[in-house]
This record gives sequence, C-alpha cells and structure tokens, in this order.
Amino acid sequence: MEPNSNKQDGNSQSIYPSYQGMSSPYSSNPQQLTNATGYEKSGVLYTSQTPLYQQNGIVTMPTYQIVWKNKLPTAITANLRMFLFISGFIYSFWGILMTSLQVAIVINTFSTSYYGFYIGAFLIITGIVMMVVAFRSYYPLIHLKRIYNINLCVCLLGLIFSITDYTRSTRCSSTSSSYCDDTLASHLKIILVITYVLGFIHTIINTSFISKEHQQTVLKANSDVANY
Repeated sequence: MEPNSNKQDGNSQSIYPSYQGMSSPYSSNPQQLTNATGYEKSGVLYTSQTPLYQQNGIVTMPTYQIVWKNKLPTAITANLRMFLFISGFIYSFWGILMTSLQVAIVINTFSTSYYGFYIGAFLIITGIVMMVVAFRSYYPLIHLKRIYNINLCVCLLGLIFSITDYTRSTRCSSTSSSYCDDTLASHLKIILVITYVLGFIHTIINTSFISKEHQQTVLKANSDVANY
C-alpha cells in the first residue's frame, strides 16, 4: 500500500504542477486591497470612497474633498464685513448710475438700447447681496466669486455695447422733439462708458480680495485636518 500511496502523491504533483508556488488571487495583504479598492478601518474594508494616496511622488486628492473645501464657509471678520458693506454700497451706486444714464440717453436721443437697465439692475442686486452677507457670521465666499465672474462678463459686454452705441450714434433731426440734445447725449454716453470701466475694475478688485480670503479658509482647513 505504501508504494501505491507514494505513486498517487507523485501523480498529483505531476498533474497540478502549475498551481504550486502561485500566490492566491485574494491577497492577504490589507494594504494591497486598500490601494486598489478603498481604505481599511478597524478590520473592515470600505470601497465607497477614494482615499488620499501618494503614488510616484504625486498626491491625488479625492473629488468629494475638493468640492467640500470649495463650499467651506468663511468667518466674516470685522475687516471683511466692512469691505463687503462698502464695496456692496459702491456696487449699488454703479448700478443706479448706469440705469440713470441709460434713461437720460433714451430720453435725449430716442435710443432703443436698454442694455444699461439690465446691467445696472444686476449690479444693484449684487451690491445688495454683498451688504446682506456683511451682516452674517459665516458665508461660503465661493458664491460671491461666481457672481463676480458673471459681473466681469456683464460689465465687459456693457462696455462694448456703449462704445458701439457712441460711435454709431446719429445726430438729432429737425423733426425730433425738443428734448433731443446731441451735446448732452454725447456727454452722457461718455460718462456711461467710464462707468462701465470703473465697474469692471471694481469687480476685478473684489474678485482678487474674495479669492484671497477664500484661499486662506481652505489653507486653514487643510492645516486643521493635518494636525487632527
């Protein structure tokens, strides 16, 4: 019986030689599973989230973490509150001035261009929003940054339209109403162009300041997480 047993063992080794020395496809190394699928905590493997890992000297940050940091609320300090209130008031002033100039231009030249109304109203709303935010304790400044980006495009379009309207404007005809005043209308259009330029510059200043404040909030959050 012994020879038969040895022979049987030899046959089994010859039949299954390829499986000897091979590692199991399910590795017992938890770190390997962690790097491949998810992260491990207290002996339980979670695969629903992507961890922050480092490979070949490159640090990859999960998408959900970036979104969370972009929505971080910033503490409204005394200096930031003063900036938001004053800047919002000036924004509303630009909007009221644009609307008033557009009304005067329409009256004195019978113009059919009403872009100053819409742009002025948008700036007034932005100024009101900034003054409301100034009285809050915390606010995600990323929202203001998005509004400023829209303001940049709006002011730029208004500047282009106002310059085009000024260069293509026609003089009052003899049959026009006595309210038509070429000199006054020309001056009003120049003032409107200057107002759009000032609004554009003001928006750039606001964007730079708010971006800096938001970046400081993100850096502070990163520092708190690293020291946790």
